[in-house]
Amino acid sequence: MACGKPDSQKAFEKGFKETMADINKKMNEDDNEVTKMMAKILEKATYTVNRVEENGNISELDVTIKAVNLTKYLTEFMVSLKPLVESNMGEEVFTKATVNYFSDLSKKDLDYTETNVKVHMEKIEGEWKVINTDDILVGIFGGLKEFVRSPLN
Repeated sequence: MACGKPDSQKAFEKGFKETMADINKKMNEDDNEVTKMMAKILEKATYTVNRVEENGNISELDVTIKAVNLTKYLTEFMVSLKPLVESNMGEEVFTKATVNYFSDLSKKDLDYTETNVKVHMEKIEGEWKVINTDDILVGIFGGLKEFVRSPLN
């Protein structure tokens, strides 16, 4: 039996780093200050591989992804916007409120959420590939499925 990490785990870890770099790059290409602040929040995501079961060309990894609790903060943000929406705020006021909220958020100690993901991998042409990438993205985005359906991926 070989020592060290299973090959599928190594492939997952490499892929996770690449995915985080891609998200960061795409969000920083935009000239939008809020998007850049969101990228800083998202890059705080980490993972722990709890268990790996490799069987031939199939592997299942039990992974816990720890990420900022975006559901909590976006809900809080929407509540903070309610008075502005009711007063028919203009786009400039909305943008300022958004920048201020996320700027303040990036300075706080943030709450995190943990998402347990069963990562399914398959060895295709000699390389381990993640089959259920959306499940991993949901974990990175703190449980927000809506972000995973966006043009980021």
